[in-house]
Amino acid sequence: MKSFARIVAIFLTAWQSHAQSGTNAPAGFEPLPASSAYGEALIKTNIPYGSEPARQNFDLILPAQKNSQPFPLVIWIHGGAWMLGIKEWDNVKYLVKHGYAIASVDYRFSTESPFPAQIQDCNAAMNFILAHAADYGVSAENFVVGGGSAGGHLALLLGLARNERNFGADSSIKPLAILDFFGPTDFNAMQSDLEANHSTKGIELFQDAVPKLLGGPLDRVTDKAKTASPITYVRADNPPVLILQGGKDDLVPVAQSARLHETLDKAGVKNQLIVVDAAGHDGPLFSTPQMATKVMLFLDGVFGKDNDGK
Repeated sequence: MKSFARIVAIFLTAWQSHAQSGTNAPAGFEPLPASSAYGEALIKTNIPYGSEPARQNFDLILPAQKNSQPFPLVIWIHGGAWMLGIKEWDNVKYLVKHGYAIASVDYRFSTESPFPAQIQDCNAAMNFILAHAADYGVSAENFVVGGGSAGGHLALLLGLARNERNFGADSSIKPLAILDFFGPTDFNAMQSDLEANHSTKGIELFQDAVPKLLGGPLDRVTDKAKTASPITYVRADNPPVLILQGGKDDLVPVAQSARLHETLDKAGVKNQLIVVDAAGHDGPLFSTPQMATKVMLFLDGVFGKDNDGK
């Protein structure tokens, strides 16, 4: 009898410890330790949102604390020249420690399907995530979109081109803001911007990646290049945009981000351009504590919350 009572006591102690930890995960979620890049969190990987789950899926990372649900949401799109990349390429992992959930989206690559398949997938993913927001404990109203490099380009299209039915956009859905980390903004000006930078590496990548994305030689797809350029969709009613750009970027020149910044200014759209002078294309300088603070200050203004997620 004493042995049975001891077993019950051990079970109750373990249960209470688990309950107090706040890690009562929704079905299918696994805990991440505090030492992870996200901090203490819950994760569910490879959630399908389309009929091709090998590419049309996303990972969802939730803060471990349960008392702040529904969590404000960042829908993140990874880079990789539209033809490679993984969902772990997420430049804002630190936001989970401050009460944000992150949905990191995968999509069909240009080597499989040309544009607009990529932005159609991003819209399908966003629609799916928001439709199931209550199941995941995230907010269907308080969300932003973001991405890095090719993902920054797609995040801009996702946020700016809300009236493009060919992109799968639902005009009734609008993110509160866009995080653009060094994303291409104007394909028809990209070649000249790279030439002005004397960037042989950038020109070679552009001449390889963009024809694959657009489905034809650059001189034959200028109309499609305009359709695929986020700068085409700048309007006065666009959501606020935070643009991060490396001053030494040899793949996406500063001129691309500066041109978007100027165009948004002319349209009266709230935006901020931060040029990290010492940074190239991506890298650790975009996730330093100082940079994280700038990103969170921007989001504070969007969500009306403090840096502790309150």
